[in-house]
Amino acid sequence: MTYEMRMKDIREESLAEGEAKGSYSPQEIVELSGLSIDDIEKLKHDMHIEKQE
Repeated sequence: MTYEMRMKDIREESLAEGEAKGSYSPQEIVELSGLSIDDIEKLKHDMHIEKQE
């Protein structure tokens, strides 16, 4: 697994955990993950699409 793939997995896991707990705001996710708001919204959108499939 490449570094980039592992980092993506970690970020997605962090976002999913925060979403499940309902305790992380987008700003907290930015601070914890180092992602931009746009990146977070894209991941959220992508995760939502995957859940529907």
